[in-house]
Amino acid sequence: MLILQKRYHETVNQMKISKFLVGTTICSLTMMAVSTVFMNQAIFLELANFFDVNIAHARMSFTVVSLSYSVTFLLVGPTIDRVDLPKIAFCSALLLAMILMGTSFVTSYHFFLFCMLPMGFCAALIPASMFPYMSRIAPDKKKGLYVGSIVAAGTLGVIFGRVLSGIFTSLIDWQGAYRLIAMLVFICSIGAAIFLPRSTGTPVKDRVHLVDAYKKTYQLVFKVRVITLMLIGGTLFFGFLGIVTFLSYRLNNAPFNFTAGEIGWISFAGITALIAPLSGQLAGRFNIEKIIICGLLFGLISILILGWALTTPVIAIGLLLLFLSVYTCQPLIFMMVGNSVSHDFLGSASSLYIFFCIGGGSLASIFLGPIWTTFGWYGIVSICSGSIFSSMLLMLLLTKKRKQLFRPISCG
Repeated sequence: MLILQKRYHETVNQMKISKFLVGTTICSLTMMAVSTVFMNQAIFLELANFFDVNIAHARMSFTVVSLSYSVTFLLVGPTIDRVDLPKIAFCSALLLAMILMGTSFVTSYHFFLFCMLPMGFCAALIPASMFPYMSRIAPDKKKGLYVGSIVAAGTLGVIFGRVLSGIFTSLIDWQGAYRLIAMLVFICSIGAAIFLPRSTGTPVKDRVHLVDAYKKTYQLVFKVRVITLMLIGGTLFFGFLGIVTFLSYRLNNAPFNFTAGEIGWISFAGITALIAPLSGQLAGRFNIEKIIICGLLFGLISILILGWALTTPVIAIGLLLLFLSVYTCQPLIFMMVGNSVSHDFLGSASSLYIFFCIGGGSLASIFLGPIWTTFGWYGIVSICSGSIFSSMLLMLLLTKKRKQLFRPISCG
C-alpha cells in the first residue's frame, strides 16, 4: 500500500513538473518572439547614427517588422488550426535566431529594413501557434490563468525587447545586442523541441477545405460582437504602442536626453504586465466588462500622466500605470473573443485579434510620424488618449447592447 502511495505521489509530482516545463517553455518562446519585434524601439538613435539616416527613417525599422508581424497573423490564422503547433513554433524560432544573427552583419539600411520582413514573419508564427496551443492544453477551471500567463509573456516581450536591446547596445553595440538576443531565441527553440508535446491540430475528418476555412475566418469580421472586440483591441494598441514608440523620441530629447541604456532600464517599469494572469483569474469572479472599462479609464489617465511628466520618477509611474491598465484589459478582451467563436476557430480568432492589436500599433508608428513633426509630443498625447477613449466608448456600447439583448420582455 505504501509503495502504491509513493508511486502515486511520484507520478503526480512528475505531472506537475511536466506542466511547469511546458508552460515555462511556451511563455519563454512567446516572450522572446515578441521581444524581437519591439527591440528596435529603444535604439532608434543608435540605428540612425550607424546607418547615417535620420531618426524618422530609423523608426521605419519598427514599422516594417510590426506590419510583417501583424499581417502574418491575418494570413496564417486558418492554417494554424490544422497543424502541429509545437513543430511550427520550433522551426520558426530556429529561423528567427538565424535571421537575427544574419541581420547583425548588415551594413546597408535598405537591406536592414528588408531583413525586418522575414523577422516579423517568423516572430509572428510563434505566438500564432502558442496562443491556441495554450488554450487547448489549459484545464477549464484554470483557462483564465493559462491565457493570462501567455498574454503576460507577450507583454514581457514588449518590455524585454526594449530593455535587452537598450542595455546590450549601451554595453556593446546594436550588432552585439542582436547576436545575444539571437542566442536566447535559439535556446528557447531547443526548449520547444525537448519539452512541448506534439499537437496534431483539428482531426482530418473534421477539417473544412482550406478556402472555406479562410472564408469562414474572415466572416468573423462581420459578426458585430467580434468586430467590436477587434476594434477595441486595435484602438487600445494604437494608443498604447503609439505612446510607447514616441516616448523613446521624447526621452532622447531635452529635458531627459536619455541614452539607449537608460531607455532600456526605464522600460522595466512595464513589469506590472505580470498582472495579466491575475486579470484572467478575475474573469470568473467579477463582471469582465466593468473590469475592462475601469482598465481603459486608468490607461487614459496614465497617458495624460506621461504627457505632462517632466521628471524621470513621474515617467516611471506613468509607464507602471499604463502597462498595468493595458494588461488588465488584454487577457479579458482576448477571452471574450475566444468565447464569441466556436472551438474550431479559436486559432483563427486569436490570430485575427492579434492582427488588429499589432496592426493598430503599426499604424500608430506610421500615422503619428507627421503628428510628431508638426505638433510634437503633446500632439502624440492627444491622439493616443483619444484612441484609448474610443476603446472605452466601444466597450460601453458593447456592454449596453448585451444588456439590451437580455432585457426581459414585458407581457403587459
